[in-house]
Amino acid sequence: MNNAREYMCEMLVNPTDAKYAENIRKFQGCPTIAITRNGRIYMGWYSGGTREPHIENYNLVVYSDDFGVSWSNPVLIIPSNKERLVQALDIQLWLSPEGKLFVFWVQDNAEIQNGITDKFVVDGYSFGDTEHAQWLCVCEDPDAVTPMFSQGRCIGGGFLRCKPLVMSNGEWLLWNYDQLNDRYGYSISSDRGQTFVRHYGAKKIEVEHDECMAYEKLDGSIRMLARCKKGELAESTSNDYAKSWSETKLSGIITPDTRIYVSRTPSGRILLVNNDHASVRCNMTIYLSEDDGATWKYKRCIDERTRISYPDVDFYGGRIYLVYDRERSGEGAAREILFTSFTEEDIMDEQYEFKLTIVSKSDY
Repeated sequence: MNNAREYMCEMLVNPTDAKYAENIRKFQGCPTIAITRNGRIYMGWYSGGTREPHIENYNLVVYSDDFGVSWSNPVLIIPSNKERLVQALDIQLWLSPEGKLFVFWVQDNAEIQNGITDKFVVDGYSFGDTEHAQWLCVCEDPDAVTPMFSQGRCIGGGFLRCKPLVMSNGEWLLWNYDQLNDRYGYSISSDRGQTFVRHYGAKKIEVEHDECMAYEKLDGSIRMLARCKKGELAESTSNDYAKSWSETKLSGIITPDTRIYVSRTPSGRILLVNNDHASVRCNMTIYLSEDDGATWKYKRCIDERTRISYPDVDFYGGRIYLVYDRERSGEGAAREILFTSFTEEDIMDEQYEFKLTIVSKSDY
């Protein structure tokens, strides 16, 4: 069954249906952020149903025109399609070099099941398909009074959960990973997102959800970091713009097998955001490197609580904007999307107190 690739889930622009209201959400998490050239902050995350995965999951997009003081109602919702048995899941936002807002999301095939119980069966639906389909739509003018989104299109298989990298040769590198292959999967676009060509890199170190992210070093090499189950991030390097990769090794950077964020900042330093623990999703920590990621001179834990995860970052006006989630679902869960902004100098200042705000919270 290839419904996930053949049928696009509906794109609801400025929806008003009460079933998407914040106060009734039983699950929400996995946020992403992108900031336009005029400073509008877009944020997206994954909600609906009682948990992940669920046939009632949906992706949503909101924005702020006052740097996070207030937020719009959802301007875009992409719900799962029960009729076609297609689940809509993880969303990823990214602003292209031309200033266009790319909205990536994943679709997965579901099946109706009866009397079966395992971690991938919820409310009578099975979510055992790990082939995945990667979709995207584009907002040409994300600063418009009324943002308009293009028709979605499938760009192939895989599962993108981290921002693309624009390499110095002009090509775009997307880590839309492949759970069915023992090598790290990615796609490259040489025509600014019109087409994508599938590739496979180094052999994986034990992992279920790769969620790789990469940055380009000053010598032109590409350093990939990936989550794995060894208590550290895995890494691999390419010296030819992602045509070939070194053998994967452990990086020495502690992680509890969860998504990270890493990139070069506008000032030229390397920023890493990660849960600083070998097995528990706690200690959301910001690292800053002045030697291209060889060492991390500055390190600040901004949130020690547990069940916090999935950082995403964008930059604007000399500031760093960070979003992550807390307690996505379950009895008594916070179901929070958290947001903060700061400067590189704030990271270096051991006395600086990071200020967290809640973008969305459901007390259902």
